[in-house]
Amino acid sequence: MKTLATKNSTISMILSATALLTVAALTSCSKESELDTIKDAQRCLNTATTVTAQSCVSKLAALTTNQANQLKCAAYFIAEGYGTPTKLLDAVEAANGASCGAGCSPSVNIISQLSFSSIGNSNAAFNVCNSSGIAVYSQLSSLVQISTLVKTASASATTGADYAAVIATLDATTLGTLVETTFESSCTNQSGRGAALQVYCGQLSQALAETAPVDVGACLKYKLTGAAYPGLPCPVN
Repeated sequence: MKTLATKNSTISMILSATALLTVAALTSCSKESELDTIKDAQRCLNTATTVTAQSCVSKLAALTTNQANQLKCAAYFIAEGYGTPTKLLDAVEAANGASCGAGCSPSVNIISQLSFSSIGNSNAAFNVCNSSGIAVYSQLSSLVQISTLVKTASASATTGADYAAVIATLDATTLGTLVETTFESSCTNQSGRGAALQVYCGQLSQALAETAPVDVGACLKYKLTGAAYPGLPCPVN
């Protein structure tokens, strides 16, 4: 079974992800008042804690630009304790190369390290991260969403094998909708993407051989966990 990423590509993905703390260049057509609000939020997030992160972006609630959504996305990760390169790197390195059982994708090991404290937080993060214009933000929030669905269904899940068992029981339609949204926002152009992103996007692409969300979700469960094969056109593992 192929590994999810080499150490270098894993680090590359995480360093890209932790640009969560860096705002993309602002366009000259932005209003000055919005620029000031975004800059203030950026400065605040640079030193934010799990307790203060959300207050840093409270004034961005009405803004829907990519830059505002990047900061709102960052705030969720900081609030959940993933606000530094070390935190995210440790989470992925803990899963890199681990086994989660026969037929289980190494993507599940990454999923097992990234759950949020509530499905409400993971839903909110998924929405803003997918609207940030940054592909890796979308991917990370998608992995977080699956992980948090697992923890909501089974608080005792800890290992990759535990997560695989629960993923196989998740609502297929919910997963199918997640696949469609994630693929559109993070996988349509993989030029220059790290190996980890390409593996997960490959699994999403294979699941989209199906068309109805319930069938897409069933195919993803098969790809991630070796769950019951749903039949063609889902590609055989």
